[in-house]
Amino acid sequence: MKKTILAAMIAAAFATVGTAQAADWSDTEVQYLYGSQFRDNGGKATEFSKSIITLQHASGYKYGGNFFFVDFAKSGKGDGNAFDVYGEYYHTLSYTKVRGIDWSKNFVKDVGLTTGFNLGTKNSEFRPNPKVLLVGPTVDFNLPGFAFFHVDLLAYRDMGTFSGFGGGNLCGTQKTTYQITPVWNLPFSIGPAKFSFEGFMDIIGSHGTCATQVLTQPQLRWDVGNHFGKPGTVFLGVEYQYWDNKFGGKQRNESFPQLLLAWKL
Repeated sequence: MKKTILAAMIAAAFATVGTAQAADWSDTEVQYLYGSQFRDNGGKATEFSKSIITLQHASGYKYGGNFFFVDFAKSGKGDGNAFDVYGEYYHTLSYTKVRGIDWSKNFVKDVGLTTGFNLGTKNSEFRPNPKVLLVGPTVDFNLPGFAFFHVDLLAYRDMGTFSGFGGGNLCGTQKTTYQITPVWNLPFSIGPAKFSFEGFMDIIGSHGTCATQVLTQPQLRWDVGNHFGKPGTVFLGVEYQYWDNKFGGKQRNESFPQLLLAWKL
């Protein structure tokens, strides 16, 4: 059942990209990431490498917007050459769009209702299978220099399981907590070179026996295409992953850089 749901999510993701022309605006890209210090095999301390290809899409329409990404990841020998797929989808219903009003010059330029889900599966020994439902308000701020800066304030319903080590539930299964997520994009230039500092931070509350989690993946991007007459198409940079209490496991932490290559479709 999990694989069927995940396959449907991936198919829907590609279908959404294919119909992006119906949106007011859309932005779709493919990312390649490589890091060598992952730790998601249960309580084991062994670090391993992972290559990740990400399809990411954002778009806006008459009453709101959509955002999703799907990660396709292949681990190294330290994780048994495991393969995993993980995705997140969010829809935000915009108050200003529904009302037909303009707050673009205000400090708070929009508020919305966001609903979403997270879903993943992995064929490693531990086999974490995250499944989360989320709902709550989003506040969009008007900050100088930022392309965007918004904060999600979400209820977080954890329904994840794992299949390894005898099978069973993750630490917070069937528990509800909160998730606070600031998301940002700050473009800047140094001479003729264009860059951006962008990313997110998930703060997920403790629930069940899960500890409070903090996950952030800020990216520093260099617009390589800008130097070849095609700005905003190809980016090279680094993503830093910091995850405190990964999967809710106490003192199971990650902190390392990843190589980043991104291509706008």
